[in-house]
Amino acid sequence: MSEEEQRSCPIDVTPSMIAGLVEVLVLWGGRIDLHRLARETGMETGLLLRVAETARALGFVEISNGDLILTKDGQAFSRRGTSGKLGMLKELVQGLEPFKSVIMLLSERSVQLSAEEINERLGLCAVDEDQLRRLNSFIIDWLVATGLLEYDGESSSFRLKRARRART
Repeated sequence: MSEEEQRSCPIDVTPSMIAGLVEVLVLWGGRIDLHRLARETGMETGLLLRVAETARALGFVEISNGDLILTKDGQAFSRRGTSGKLGMLKELVQGLEPFKSVIMLLSERSVQLSAEEINERLGLCAVDEDQLRRLNSFIIDWLVATGLLEYDGESSSFRLKRARRART
């Protein structure tokens, strides 16, 4: 994947939105006009574009002449169960921004950091309470759910997922 393709994923896009988009494309035979999809789903066009761009960055769709087109990877994603989808996302997000930078920051420091501290170092969103709350949810939705990070609710902080120790 080229650096141009490693665009930042918007913090208001969730894995369930990606899965929903892929499933809708499957139902529409793998191709649909973006404007028609917005009308059919009632989704705000700006949000739909952010979801489509994130799905494109993950390799699940192509965008051509205003149409969303499901890729082979998107088809493979749609056929998987929940754990399979999370596993596929786990592999893909490690090479995409901003996920890659968050993982690198936590691996370099080997410490726990809050969403606010992550944002201070990486500048992912505006520094206001609503944006930081959305960033916290974004990290949980993408990096905790896929098993790359752990979340400590007491300190509201993230750390790299520890490898499970073998039972003796």
